[in-house]
Parts: sequence; C-alpha cells; structure tokens
Amino acid sequence: MKFTLAVAVVFAISGTALAGQSVSLKALLRVADSSDACIANCATQADSCKRVCPTTFNVPCLSACDSQAQTCRQGCRSR
Repeated sequence: MKFTLAVAVVFAISGTALAGQSVSLKALLRVADSSDACIANCATQADSCKRVCPTTFNVPCLSACDSQAQTCRQGCRSR
C-alpha cells in the first residue's frame, strides 16, 4: 500500500513536469488513481460490513468482513 502510494506521488510530481510529453505516463497515472479509488472503496465496504455485524456473533462476522475486504483489495491490484 505504501509503495503504491509512493509510486503514485512520484508519477504525479513527474507528470506535471512532463505534461504533454508522454501518453504512457498519463495512462499510468490513471491506473494508479483508479487503483487507489478501488482500494478506498474496499475500505468503505469493509467499514459498512463491520457496522452491521451483530454483537452476539461479531467475531465470525468481523472475520468475514476482513476476508471480503482482502479479496476486494486483491481484485484492485489485479486490474
């Protein structure tokens, strides 16, 4: 996660310096932005899932939410 964010920042900084020179750089920036948005969406879904877990059986429910979030994040990385 930190590596992805660092790469996105480096590309964003270098993208402003090289604006208009590289179409592939712009494509990489769009991929990084969409990946970050996808991961943020996974986190939001996990939070929503955890909020509806009942208090009596919350451990299995929270585990299922975490597993679902992990699967979601892996799907973001494979795009």
